[in-house]
Amino acid sequence: MVVGKKSQAAMVGLMIGIFILMMGLIFIDPIKDVITEVRGTTQLDCSNSTISDGNKMTCLVVDLTLPYFIVVVFSLAGGWMAAKFV
Repeated sequence: MVVGKKSQAAMVGLMIGIFILMMGLIFIDPIKDVITEVRGTTQLDCSNSTISDGNKMTCLVVDLTLPYFIVVVFSLAGGWMAAKFV
């Protein structure tokens, strides 16, 4: 079976995109563990309602780290795969 250059490039792009997606999903669990540790009572104490405004803002930024990471991983993987098919 003869495969053209464009279809070969598309398959390589698809494989690399899936690799980026898998690596990103593998890193979610360690990141989640670090976020849980940082939000705990020994670090930022985010569950305490009497913390300063600066600590509240830091807790908010730490909470948004994981969703942003997931969006970036899906964007990178999807962009890589889409770029090879276009």
